[in-house]
Amino acid sequence: MEKLTNSRISARQRCPQKEHYQYVERLRPVDVQWPLVIGSAWHRGLEMVGGGGDEEEAVRGGLETFGFIQPQDEEAAFRLQLEKVRTEVMIRQAVRRFTAYPFTAVEQEFTVPIINPASGRKSRKFVLGGKMDGIVEANGKYWLIENKTTGMSLDVYRTSYGLSNQLTLYLYAASKAFGHPLEGAIMRTIVKTQTKPKMRAGVVIEDWDEYKDRLMGMYDEEPERFIAEDFVYRTSEQIERFEKELWAETQERLWQDKTGMIRHNTSACNDYGGCPFKPLCLGIEGARDSLFRVSETVHDELPSESA
Repeated sequence: MEKLTNSRISARQRCPQKEHYQYVERLRPVDVQWPLVIGSAWHRGLEMVGGGGDEEEAVRGGLETFGFIQPQDEEAAFRLQLEKVRTEVMIRQAVRRFTAYPFTAVEQEFTVPIINPASGRKSRKFVLGGKMDGIVEANGKYWLIENKTTGMSLDVYRTSYGLSNQLTLYLYAASKAFGHPLEGAIMRTIVKTQTKPKMRAGVVIEDWDEYKDRLMGMYDEEPERFIAEDFVYRTSEQIERFEKELWAETQERLWQDKTGMIRHNTSACNDYGGCPFKPLCLGIEGARDSLFRVSETVHDELPSESA
Protein backbone atom coordinates (compact mmCIF):
# COMPACT_ATOMS: atom_id res chain seq x y z
CA MET A 1 0.00 0.00 0.00
CA GLU A 2 1.21 3.48 -0.84
CA LYS A 3 1.25 5.84 2.14
CA LEU A 4 0.01 9.41 1.79
CA THR A 5 1.04 11.88 4.49
CA ASN A 6 0.07 15.51 4.92
CA SER A 7 3.51 16.56 3.69
CA ARG A 8 3.24 14.41 0.59
CA ILE A 9 -0.29 15.56 -0.23
CA SER A 10 0.77 19.19 0.25
CA ALA A 11 3.81 18.69 -1.99
CA ARG A 12 1.64 17.41 -4.84
CA GLN A 13 -0.81 20.27 -4.40
CA ARG A 14 2.07 22.70 -4.89
CA CYS A 15 3.58 20.79 -7.81
CA PRO A 16 3.14 17.13 -8.86
CA GLN A 17 6.66 17.07 -10.32
CA LYS A 18 8.14 18.27 -7.02
CA GLU A 19 6.27 15.53 -5.17
CA HIS A 20 7.61 12.96 -7.64
CA TYR A 21 11.21 14.03 -7.09
CA GLN A 22 10.81 14.09 -3.32
CA TYR A 23 8.68 11.02 -2.63
CA VAL A 24 9.12 8.69 -5.60
CA GLU A 25 12.77 9.34 -6.47
CA ARG A 26 13.48 10.24 -2.80
CA LEU A 27 15.78 13.14 -3.72
CA ARG A 28 16.89 15.50 -0.95
CA PRO A 29 18.98 18.68 -1.35
CA VAL A 30 22.56 18.34 -0.14
CA ASP A 31 22.53 21.86 1.31
CA VAL A 32 21.19 22.32 4.84
CA GLN A 33 17.47 23.08 4.82
CA TRP A 34 17.36 25.30 7.88
CA PRO A 35 13.57 25.54 8.37
CA LEU A 36 13.37 21.73 8.45
CA VAL A 37 16.36 21.43 10.78
CA ILE A 38 14.96 23.98 13.23
CA GLY A 39 11.51 22.40 13.11
CA SER A 40 12.94 18.96 13.82
CA ALA A 41 14.97 20.26 16.78
CA TRP A 42 11.98 22.10 18.22
CA HIS A 43 9.76 19.04 17.95
CA ARG A 44 12.42 16.80 19.45
CA GLY A 45 12.74 19.10 22.45
CA LEU A 46 9.01 19.13 23.10
CA GLU A 47 8.86 15.39 22.54
CA MET A 48 11.33 14.98 25.40
CA VAL A 49 9.08 17.05 27.67
CA GLY A 50 5.98 15.10 26.65
CA GLY A 51 7.83 11.93 27.59
CA GLY A 52 8.60 13.25 31.08
CA GLY A 53 11.91 15.06 30.51
CA ASP A 54 12.84 18.36 32.15
CA GLU A 55 13.98 21.61 30.53
CA GLU A 56 17.65 20.65 30.31
CA GLU A 57 16.83 17.26 28.78
CA ALA A 58 14.57 18.98 26.25
CA VAL A 59 17.31 21.43 25.25
CA ARG A 60 19.91 18.69 25.02
CA GLY A 61 17.63 16.47 22.93
CA GLY A 62 16.72 19.30 20.59
CA LEU A 63 20.28 20.49 20.02
CA GLU A 64 21.53 16.95 19.38
CA THR A 65 19.55 16.97 16.13
CA PHE A 66 22.02 19.55 14.74
CA GLY A 67 24.83 17.00 15.06
CA PHE A 68 24.84 15.95 11.40
CA ILE A 69 25.81 19.46 10.24
CA GLN A 70 29.54 19.85 9.59
CA PRO A 71 30.31 23.51 8.76
CA GLN A 72 33.03 23.97 6.16
CA ASP A 73 33.87 27.63 6.81
CA GLU A 74 33.45 30.43 9.36
CA GLU A 75 30.22 31.68 7.82
CA ALA A 76 28.63 28.22 8.04
CA ALA A 77 29.89 27.77 11.61
CA PHE A 78 28.37 31.12 12.59
CA ARG A 79 25.02 30.18 11.04
CA LEU A 80 25.02 26.85 12.88
CA GLN A 81 25.67 28.45 16.27
CA LEU A 82 23.12 31.19 15.54
CA GLU A 83 20.35 28.69 14.86
CA LYS A 84 21.31 26.53 17.84
CA VAL A 85 21.01 29.49 20.20
CA ARG A 86 17.68 30.56 18.70
CA THR A 87 16.36 27.02 18.96
CA GLU A 88 17.52 26.62 22.56
CA VAL A 89 15.70 29.81 23.52
CA MET A 90 12.49 28.65 21.83
CA ILE A 91 12.62 25.27 23.59
CA ARG A 92 13.24 26.87 26.99
CA GLN A 93 10.39 29.32 26.50
CA ALA A 94 8.05 26.52 25.42
CA VAL A 95 8.90 24.37 28.44
CA ARG A 96 8.31 27.29 30.81
CA ARG A 97 5.15 28.70 29.26
CA PHE A 98 3.10 25.92 27.67
CA THR A 99 0.59 24.18 29.92
CA ALA A 100 1.84 20.82 31.23
CA TYR A 101 -1.07 18.62 30.12
CA PRO A 102 -0.97 14.86 30.82
CA PHE A 103 -0.05 13.07 27.59
CA THR A 104 -1.72 9.85 26.45
CA ALA A 105 0.45 9.69 23.29
CA VAL A 106 3.67 11.46 22.24
CA GLU A 107 5.01 11.70 18.65
CA GLN A 108 2.72 8.84 17.69
CA GLU A 109 2.83 7.41 14.18
CA PHE A 110 -0.43 6.30 12.58
CA THR A 111 -1.70 4.47 9.51
CA VAL A 112 -5.41 4.41 8.72
CA PRO A 113 -7.48 3.37 5.68
CA ILE A 114 -8.67 5.90 3.13
CA ILE A 115 -12.40 5.44 2.69
CA ASN A 116 -14.60 6.10 -0.33
CA PRO A 117 -17.30 8.28 1.32
CA ALA A 118 -19.86 7.23 -1.27
CA SER A 119 -19.49 3.46 -0.84
CA GLY A 120 -17.70 3.07 2.48
CA ARG A 121 -15.04 0.88 0.85
CA LYS A 122 -11.33 1.16 1.57
CA SER A 123 -8.82 2.20 -1.06
CA ARG A 124 -6.89 -0.82 -2.34
CA LYS A 125 -3.81 1.25 -3.21
CA PHE A 126 -3.49 4.09 -0.67
CA VAL A 127 -3.48 4.54 3.10
CA LEU A 128 -3.24 7.70 5.19
CA GLY A 129 -0.19 8.01 7.44
CA GLY A 130 1.75 10.45 9.55
CA LYS A 131 2.99 11.30 13.00
CA MET A 132 1.14 13.44 15.53
CA ASP A 133 2.89 15.63 18.09
CA GLY A 134 0.72 14.21 20.83
CA ILE A 135 -2.67 13.61 22.41
CA VAL A 136 -3.43 15.08 25.84
CA GLU A 137 -6.30 15.03 28.30
CA ALA A 138 -7.72 18.39 29.38
CA ASN A 139 -11.00 19.12 31.14
CA GLY A 140 -11.96 15.47 30.90
CA LYS A 141 -11.63 15.39 27.11
CA TYR A 142 -8.97 14.34 24.61
CA TRP A 143 -7.17 16.93 22.49
CA LEU A 144 -4.64 16.80 19.70
CA ILE A 145 -1.43 18.73 20.44
CA GLU A 146 0.16 20.61 17.54
CA ASN A 147 3.54 22.28 18.14
CA LYS A 148 4.30 24.99 15.59
CA THR A 149 6.99 27.56 14.84
CA THR A 150 6.31 30.49 12.54
CA GLY A 151 8.06 33.50 11.08
CA MET A 152 4.73 35.37 10.92
CA SER A 153 3.13 37.44 13.65
CA LEU A 154 0.75 35.43 15.84
CA ASP A 155 -2.25 37.42 14.61
CA VAL A 156 -1.47 36.54 11.00
CA TYR A 157 -0.57 32.91 11.76
CA ARG A 158 -3.82 32.35 13.65
CA THR A 159 -5.75 33.05 10.46
CA SER A 160 -4.38 29.77 9.05
CA TYR A 161 -6.04 27.61 11.71
CA GLY A 162 -9.50 27.57 10.17
CA LEU A 163 -8.44 26.02 6.85
CA SER A 164 -5.39 24.05 7.98
CA ASN A 165 -5.60 20.76 6.10
CA GLN A 166 -2.95 19.23 8.35
CA LEU A 167 -5.00 19.93 11.45
CA THR A 168 -8.14 18.43 9.89
CA LEU A 169 -6.18 15.39 8.69
CA TYR A 170 -4.69 14.71 12.11
CA LEU A 171 -7.98 15.10 13.95
CA TYR A 172 -9.62 12.77 11.44
CA ALA A 173 -6.82 10.20 11.64
CA ALA A 174 -6.54 10.30 15.44
CA SER A 175 -10.16 9.33 15.89
CA LYS A 176 -9.66 6.44 13.45
CA ALA A 177 -6.32 5.24 14.80
CA PHE A 178 -6.81 5.48 18.54
CA GLY A 179 -10.56 5.25 19.04
CA HIS A 180 -10.60 8.48 21.06
CA PRO A 181 -13.25 11.06 20.17
CA LEU A 182 -11.11 14.20 20.09
CA GLU A 183 -12.62 17.51 21.12
CA GLY A 184 -10.25 19.52 18.93
CA ALA A 185 -6.63 20.64 18.87
CA ILE A 186 -4.43 22.72 21.14
CA MET A 187 -2.19 24.79 18.89
CA ARG A 188 1.05 25.64 20.71
CA THR A 189 2.90 28.21 18.64
CA ILE A 190 6.11 30.19 19.05
CA VAL A 191 7.38 32.94 16.77
CA LYS A 192 10.90 32.46 15.40
CA THR A 193 12.99 35.57 15.86
CA GLN A 194 15.19 37.03 13.13
CA THR A 195 17.17 39.03 15.71
CA LYS A 196 20.94 38.62 15.29
CA PRO A 197 23.91 39.24 17.60
CA LYS A 198 24.82 42.92 17.91
CA MET A 199 27.35 44.20 15.41
CA ARG A 200 29.38 47.38 14.98
CA ALA A 201 31.11 48.25 11.71
CA GLY A 202 30.49 44.70 10.49
CA VAL A 203 32.04 43.11 13.59
CA VAL A 204 30.07 41.04 16.12
CA ILE A 205 30.32 42.71 19.55
CA GLU A 206 28.05 40.35 21.51
CA ASP A 207 29.11 36.86 22.58
CA TRP A 208 26.76 33.88 22.33
CA ASP A 209 25.78 33.89 26.02
CA GLU A 210 24.93 37.59 25.88
CA TYR A 211 22.92 37.02 22.72
CA LYS A 212 21.01 34.13 24.31
CA ASP A 213 20.22 36.20 27.41
CA ARG A 214 18.96 39.04 25.23
CA LEU A 215 16.66 36.69 23.31
CA MET A 216 15.32 35.17 26.53
CA GLY A 217 14.60 38.68 27.81
CA MET A 218 12.83 39.59 24.58
CA TYR A 219 10.44 36.64 24.88
CA ASP A 220 9.98 37.26 28.63
CA GLU A 221 9.07 40.92 28.13
CA GLU A 222 6.39 40.28 25.48
CA PRO A 223 5.23 36.66 25.74
CA GLU A 224 1.85 37.50 24.22
CA ARG A 225 3.66 38.67 21.07
CA PHE A 226 5.74 35.52 20.65
CA ILE A 227 3.96 32.58 22.27
CA ALA A 228 0.39 31.30 22.02
CA GLU A 229 -1.71 28.35 23.10
CA ASP A 230 -5.04 28.23 21.26
CA PHE A 231 -7.94 25.77 21.24
CA VAL A 232 -9.12 24.98 17.70
CA TYR A 233 -12.12 22.91 16.58
CA ARG A 234 -13.42 21.18 13.48
CA THR A 235 -17.08 20.76 12.57
CA SER A 236 -18.58 17.55 11.24
CA GLU A 237 -19.08 19.34 7.92
CA GLN A 238 -15.36 20.12 7.71
CA ILE A 239 -14.46 16.50 8.44
CA GLU A 240 -16.93 15.30 5.81
CA ARG A 241 -15.48 17.65 3.20
CA PHE A 242 -11.96 16.51 4.07
CA GLU A 243 -12.96 12.88 3.56
CA LYS A 244 -14.32 13.69 0.10
CA GLU A 245 -11.24 15.70 -0.88
CA LEU A 246 -8.96 12.93 0.36
CA TRP A 247 -10.74 10.41 -1.84
CA ALA A 248 -10.50 12.82 -4.79
CA GLU A 249 -6.75 12.99 -4.13
CA THR A 250 -6.46 9.23 -4.58
CA GLN A 251 -8.39 9.31 -7.85
CA GLU A 252 -6.15 12.03 -9.26
CA ARG A 253 -3.12 9.95 -8.34
CA LEU A 254 -4.57 6.88 -10.04
CA TRP A 255 -5.08 8.94 -13.20
CA GLN A 256 -1.47 10.13 -13.00
CA ASP A 257 -0.22 6.55 -12.61
CA LYS A 258 -2.37 5.35 -15.49
CA THR A 259 -1.33 8.05 -17.95
CA GLY A 260 2.26 8.49 -16.77
CA MET A 261 1.70 12.24 -16.99
CA ILE A 262 3.32 14.27 -14.19
CA ARG A 263 2.31 17.92 -14.36
CA HIS A 264 4.55 20.90 -13.58
CA ASN A 265 3.11 23.84 -11.64
CA THR A 266 5.42 26.57 -12.87
CA SER A 267 3.68 29.19 -10.72
CA ALA A 268 5.24 27.50 -7.67
CA CYS A 269 8.85 27.50 -8.92
CA ASN A 270 9.81 30.58 -6.90
CA ASP A 271 7.73 30.03 -3.76
CA TYR A 272 9.54 30.25 -0.42
CA GLY A 273 12.78 31.40 -1.98
CA GLY A 274 12.65 28.97 -4.89
CA CYS A 275 11.98 25.26 -5.37
CA PRO A 276 15.16 23.22 -4.71
CA PHE A 277 14.30 20.95 -7.66
CA LYS A 278 14.23 23.80 -10.18
CA PRO A 279 17.70 22.89 -11.59
CA LEU A 280 16.34 19.42 -12.45
CA CYS A 281 13.32 20.82 -14.25
CA LEU A 282 15.61 23.18 -16.16
CA GLY A 283 17.76 20.23 -17.20
CA ILE A 284 21.00 21.67 -15.81
CA GLU A 285 23.81 19.22 -16.47
CA GLY A 286 25.20 17.51 -13.37
CA ALA A 287 22.57 19.01 -11.06
CA ARG A 288 21.22 15.67 -9.85
CA ASP A 289 24.60 14.33 -8.73
CA SER A 290 25.99 17.57 -7.29
CA LEU A 291 22.93 19.06 -5.58
CA PHE A 292 21.00 16.03 -4.32
CA ARG A 293 21.31 12.80 -2.40
CA VAL A 294 18.93 9.82 -2.27
CA SER A 295 17.17 9.40 1.07
CA GLU A 296 16.78 6.03 2.75
CA THR A 297 13.20 6.94 3.67
CA VAL A 298 10.21 8.03 1.63
CA HIS A 299 8.76 10.12 4.46
CA ASP A 300 11.43 11.80 6.57
CA GLU A 301 8.97 12.46 9.40
CA LEU A 302 8.40 8.70 9.83
CA PRO A 303 11.71 7.30 11.16
CA SER A 304 10.29 3.78 11.45
CA GLU A 305 9.80 3.67 7.68
CA SER A 306 12.40 2.82 5.05
CA ALA A 307 12.21 2.86 1.27
